[in-house]
Amino acid sequence: DIAVDCMAYGMGCCCLQVTLQARDVDESRHLYDQLASLTPIMLALTSATPILHGRLADTDARWAIISASVDDRTPAERGEVDAAAVPHDPRMAGGGTRRMAKSRY
Repeated sequence: DIAVDCMAYGMGCCCLQVTLQARDVDESRHLYDQLASLTPIMLALTSATPILHGRLADTDARWAIISASVDDRTPAERGEVDAAAVPHDPRMAGGGTRRMAKSRY
């Protein structure tokens, strides 16, 4: 198990953001549709980071790494530990023990 415990291992590595300005909604939709067909290729290119912390990672793409770097769920909310073994925190939704399928981010 490779611990990627900060945002530098996810959102900060090899990220690309493109901002485009279109004349109207129709042109925006056309641009979106054209770029959407490129996303599988871009995702495949992210597999160019096979080594993290000096260990070989068994990943096809870095999406799991990027999403895990901003996942703020407790271990009980992720389903990694039994919720009964974790103390109830009244400040959190579900007491911080209810299983959550997706991150809050």
